[in-house]
Amino acid sequence: MAKARSKKKAKSGSKTKSKTALKKKPAIKARSARAVKAKKPAPKKKSAKAPAKKVAAKAAPKKLAAKKPVTRIVPKATPLSPRKPLAPAVDRALMQADVEGLISRLPPPVQPVVKTLRRLVLEAAPEASELLDDGSPAYFANGVFARIVPSERTVLVKFLRGGHLPSASELTGDGETRTLSLSSLEELKETVLRKLVREAVMLNLSTPITVQA
Repeated sequence: MAKARSKKKAKSGSKTKSKTALKKKPAIKARSARAVKAKKPAPKKKSAKAPAKKVAAKAAPKKLAAKKPVTRIVPKATPLSPRKPLAPAVDRALMQADVEGLISRLPPPVQPVVKTLRRLVLEAAPEASELLDDGSPAYFANGVFARIVPSERTVLVKFLRGGHLPSASELTGDGETRTLSLSSLEELKETVLRKLVREAVMLNLSTPITVQA
């Protein structure tokens, strides 16, 4: 009887063990299933900025597109109207102002010589006009007939057609242009200068000048 009971207990014990084992096995499976679920990476959420990148990528080619050349209309330059001639007295005053400005900047040794020569030339040729030409006072009567060319220590009076003047012997140089050189007022012969100026003016008025110096 004792053996039969022990067998029954053994059978019942094995049955209970098997039942508990069966009950515990699903728990392991459940745990493994949870672990698998936990290990699976969560799906990435689509960011809201993704469409913006696509739009920017599409819009990029528009910025790189070459711009069409812009044609500019440039107005035509209108020609300057010629200056209206002023009154002879006004023109003469402007010319004299230029010459006087030059004389005022000359060094003291030659300044009085130039002033005296200028006065004598204008007195001997009242019909002539005076103009600052090529940096020196020039005198016109049907063309340039004389120039006063100052330097640091001497003053030259150039007669552009001095070789054809009756008093050419009073001048120095060869060829058509002759000069009168002065370094002080003591060397000046007023009567000779007046005579040379009148001869040069009369020559220019009779025949036009062709040589400039």
